[in-house]
Amino acid sequence: MDSPYPRFSQDEILRLLHTVLGVCREGVSVTAPDGSIEWVNPAFTTITGYEAGEVVGHNPRVLKSDRHDDAFYADMWRTLAEKGHWSGEIWNRRKSGEAYPEWLAITAVRDGSGALQRYVAVFHDLTDIKRDKDLIRRQTYHDALTNLPNRFLFQDRLGVALRNRANDGSLLGVICLDLDRFRAVNDSLGHRAGDQLLAEVARRLTPLLRQADTLSRYGGDTFYMLLTGLRDPEDAAHVAGRILTSLAAPLEIMGQELRISASVGIAISPNDGADPGQLMRNAEIAMYTSKRSGPSGYAFFTEDLGDKVLRALQMENDLRKALAREEFSVHYQPKVDLASGAIQGMEALVRWHRSDGTMVSPAEFIPLAEETGLIVPLGELVLELACRQARIWADEGHAHLKLAVNLSARQLEQPNLVDTVMAILERTGLPPASLELEVTESLFLTGFEQAHSRLSALTVMGITVALDDFGTGYSSLSYLKRLPISTLKIDRSFIGGLPGDPEDAAIVNSVVSIARNLGLEVVAEGVETQAQLDFLKSLGCGGGFQGYLFSRPVPARDFAKLLVREARRAEGGTP
Repeated sequence: MDSPYPRFSQDEILRLLHTVLGVCREGVSVTAPDGSIEWVNPAFTTITGYEAGEVVGHNPRVLKSDRHDDAFYADMWRTLAEKGHWSGEIWNRRKSGEAYPEWLAITAVRDGSGALQRYVAVFHDLTDIKRDKDLIRRQTYHDALTNLPNRFLFQDRLGVALRNRANDGSLLGVICLDLDRFRAVNDSLGHRAGDQLLAEVARRLTPLLRQADTLSRYGGDTFYMLLTGLRDPEDAAHVAGRILTSLAAPLEIMGQELRISASVGIAISPNDGADPGQLMRNAEIAMYTSKRSGPSGYAFFTEDLGDKVLRALQMENDLRKALAREEFSVHYQPKVDLASGAIQGMEALVRWHRSDGTMVSPAEFIPLAEETGLIVPLGELVLELACRQARIWADEGHAHLKLAVNLSARQLEQPNLVDTVMAILERTGLPPASLELEVTESLFLTGFEQAHSRLSALTVMGITVALDDFGTGYSSLSYLKRLPISTLKIDRSFIGGLPGDPEDAAIVNSVVSIARNLGLEVVAEGVETQAQLDFLKSLGCGGGFQGYLFSRPVPARDFAKLLVREARRAEGGTP
């Protein structure tokens, strides 16, 4: 059969080959049987940096990178001798001294009798391919923001370390670290500031590691640390202490000086887990335990912790479902005038009645709602229900009543707080002057300027602000003077010992004096006896009181009965 290709003369074939070898991207060299280079193409020069005149007549070992041992080259020449060709990845060195990877194929050229005439080597520079693969691998297994190993690489290294630990019997530690109040940085300064903060945390923590350890940004503001070859659990505790110390120094982010802290949990293998998932989960449980104890602390995992966290997780799940099912209601405790005994207003207090009829104590679910952020939707629900009910009572002739509703520190962090409160007042029709928002001294630990700004905006609208549980937290008189507060509420813990406890009496007397000098009203909480009430009256306390002496918190229908009873008394009828 005739060939479909045209017939070329010997000269034409040579010219075509010369053209092809001149434009191809692969480097080509021809060597004599003794290995000396006889010819190279332009791509050879482009890749290696050597001009033809610098290598022709020399052995290709001028390209040797010293990354392969003698056995590697001996195997190459043995394969060439036996099979007539060899191919594989090899590292050579450019004229500049830079080592680079290439894919090399060497073929022996023989004459008609089988005698070796030359070797032809064709090679392709793998530098760009390797760089792309390394970049892809790095992007797959490293966090783009901090350049630390991500969750995939951390889990892989932890799995390897656990298998090694099983062989050598050493201890292995996993530390879970979560930044305290990181969300407040994002909310107040923006995500760019949050990213800078995370990068700075990574920079501070990296020097704390040994070469065999691993620090990972696992996601969000959570970091994990793998500690291998521990002698005892105290070694991990020392690392946790250094972590907290390294984060304690202030840092500057976008022109703002910030102080950060972290909560740290520690799990030790084999006692706390033998597989990566279990060990990391237990370290996380310990971290949340530390967080509940306050900022800048660490905790070890124990079995009891695991049971507690499981119960807390179940409670959190139930809390979310309760919000969806509207299992919450509002009870109202009267605020009563000290002198006349008349009802001045009422504090709205949330109650959780499960669908099965049981009741959950606020002391149990309010801290959990704060921790999980569910206090934000819960607080909005309570505010709307209470404002709607207060409007009903106002329409029934009790427009003088002032409604007090608690506002959590988490709610104060919300950028849309003012808009949310005003929207609720507009929907329910309650005048702003009929609403008082109660905040606690925990706001002194958060962004004070942010809280001051939002509370000031609310007071401009006509809403008043009360400082609840005064004296139990972190009050600063300078802060107290700057906040737009109209009322101080004395915590019940100081009222319980009155009038006999001299320390409680001195504290209450001081609070009343401070309030009088600052032009603030005083409300005493937890008044249960006539003796306590008489003592408050003797101080000239010009505000009101709340407590079981008058009424415990009651549902709206029972509070309405109290209003009816008071109206009858005012009219001179039967209470």
